[in-house]
Amino acid sequence: MNTYRIGTVLSLAIALVAYPGENLFAAKKRGPAPQAQANTRPNPKDPGGHSAKGVEFAKKKEYDKAVEEFTKAIEAEPQDAKNYFNRATAYRGLNKFTEAFNDYSKAIEMDAKNTPAYIGRGEVLLQQKQLDNALADFDKAIQIAPNDANARRFRGFVYISKSEWQKAIDDYTVVVQRVPDDGGAWERRAFANRSLKKFKEAIADYTKAIATDPKDPDGYRRRAQAHIMAGDSVKAAEDFKAILKIKPDDVDAQSRIKALETRANASPTPAPATTAPATSPAKAPSMAPPAASPH
Repeated sequence: MNTYRIGTVLSLAIALVAYPGENLFAAKKRGPAPQAQANTRPNPKDPGGHSAKGVEFAKKKEYDKAVEEFTKAIEAEPQDAKNYFNRATAYRGLNKFTEAFNDYSKAIEMDAKNTPAYIGRGEVLLQQKQLDNALADFDKAIQIAPNDANARRFRGFVYISKSEWQKAIDDYTVVVQRVPDDGGAWERRAFANRSLKKFKEAIADYTKAIATDPKDPDGYRRRAQAHIMAGDSVKAAEDFKAILKIKPDDVDAQSRIKALETRANASPTPAPATTAPATSPAKAPSMAPPAASPH
């Protein structure tokens, strides 16, 4: 089965903590990005302000400089788990997964209930396609924080990758309850429902996803495919026409509409009396699942 491209679902969405009260979140397509909270209090254990400087570099995606600053912060505060977490996140930005894994592990060693560190390490493992190990980290994060949307989002992705559809639905249900405008979560839950042939539920979820980004032609394309699989060519054609309003030169939508209209207008060929009635045409093959956006 085709799964969402891991490279697009993995992003630096976990908070980088400069010091208590300041969080940095990287924006994710279609996902709500919490705003950084300003905090100008000096940190007496880090007189050089290396942790705060590292966060500023990370905001600008200058991850190599962020690593340098977080390393200095670790030298100043070797017993503070947040510095290892911060550096791990910067290493992930540089695709240095071994270093990131080691720093996340150090943060967990220092704080066994560090939910973001388990999630971050799980993402590193997911990037390396170690699904079972990633799942174990997401499980641990959810044991600590059952309603953490990030942990549920990534565990749901693992379940989709393992074709465990109902488990994915359960996790993405928590996500959309907590983050109703997370279009990616609605899409993934729709795909899981579709894979279970729950077409009514899938179409409802795709409709929710479309509402978060009504100018995205792929949202209508996915819902059209669900309509086709449910046997509703009329609704499918409506979605393909909606695509052409957004993107008039969309060749796929043009050809799909033509095929649907040809099928609808075709006259049945008379069959000899000795043969069985012609069966209905086969449904269109399933489209690849949508590229994730987490969120």
